[in-house]
Amino acid sequence: MSPAVERIRQEIDQLAPDEVRELFTDLQQEYPLPLLQVEEAAPDLSNLSEADKIKLESLRRDIQLAADSLDRGEGSEIDWDAKLAALHLAHRQRQG
Repeated sequence: MSPAVERIRQEIDQLAPDEVRELFTDLQQEYPLPLLQVEEAAPDLSNLSEADKIKLESLRRDIQLAADSLDRGEGSEIDWDAKLAALHLAHRQRQG
């Protein structure tokens, strides 16, 4: 168990009810993925052009709108197999 997971487990043991501890244990067993280190400081965007800053802000707005939509339960399932099949077919057709 990584030090980060162990620290989280100790915090949960101190603060969380039994149900949350059980959920954490179940998730850890089902998804044994390493925790990612997240950059704490925001990246320096001062070197971006104005056009790139506008694109970035537009992307952030689009992501927030999508997240808000999902929070409201408005998301829809994607049939990834069908989507990939269509992309493969389009690629084959372009290759001729």
